[in-house]
Amino acid sequence: MQPQLLFMPQVGHPYQRPAEPPHTAGTAERELPEYDLLGARPVDAQRLFWYRWIAGHQISFVLWRAMGDILWRHPDDPPGDRELDALATCIDGYSAMLLYSATVPRAHYHAHTRARMALQHPSFSGAWAPDYRPVRRIFRGRFPWQGGRSCEALDEAIARNGVTHDHIANHLVPDGRSLLQQSAGAPGVSVSREKEDLYDNFFLTVRRPVGHTELVAQLDTRVAEVATDLAHNGLYPDVDGRHHPVVTWQSAGVMEPLLTGVLRVLDRATRLMAHLRLEEVRS
Repeated sequence: MQPQLLFMPQVGHPYQRPAEPPHTAGTAERELPEYDLLGARPVDAQRLFWYRWIAGHQISFVLWRAMGDILWRHPDDPPGDRELDALATCIDGYSAMLLYSATVPRAHYHAHTRARMALQHPSFSGAWAPDYRPVRRIFRGRFPWQGGRSCEALDEAIARNGVTHDHIANHLVPDGRSLLQQSAGAPGVSVSREKEDLYDNFFLTVRRPVGHTELVAQLDTRVAEVATDLAHNGLYPDVDGRHHPVVTWQSAGVMEPLLTGVLRVLDRATRLMAHLRLEEVRS
């Protein structure tokens, strides 16, 4: 599987107005394949886990953008039920992509994935992700409308995301030291445009004018690729005769729906994003 370039609008910029009426990418019902947790076929570890690392992050960028569009419209007043549903679903989709990206065995992650990030920059950090900046506050409960009864499903998704993020971080980097923390003389977590560009470049993301329909179509393509991957290789592939489950039934807890629900939540997020007409925001 080969990672593709992802085309994204600049953070805070509106979508490009379509020259023609938007088509319905991402709105049709799709038949989702079943997948096994433990894959039966041996895989090319370098190729597969590099693809998963890039695709999982790219899908997260698109989901963050959709969330940011909703939050931009609701800094003080609560979103409607449909928008709250979309926020919760996008957060679960992001959690699923944390799980999907982190199926890489720990030794492979340190020898290959983490090493490549360090080559990009010794202090390479997820804090540099441009599209996460507008949505950071919701994960910290900073919007005045959070915490009400209408936000119960959203609160559950946020809690599930926190548990998933911490579980995966503890598995991949058990000493808890990120590249930023390991880098000698790392100057805190200040973020510059240069660092955001480095982050985008690493994840094959190009900033240019993009229409909402085009963005949904890119998400739709990646969801179809993830479906093919999981159906063929399982969530935890066979790497040299061994499986490396990060989350097991025993450790799942609130993460349990994510183990078998990766495709369902991504498909639902894609269709919700397509129907919300986010191209009308920021205009």
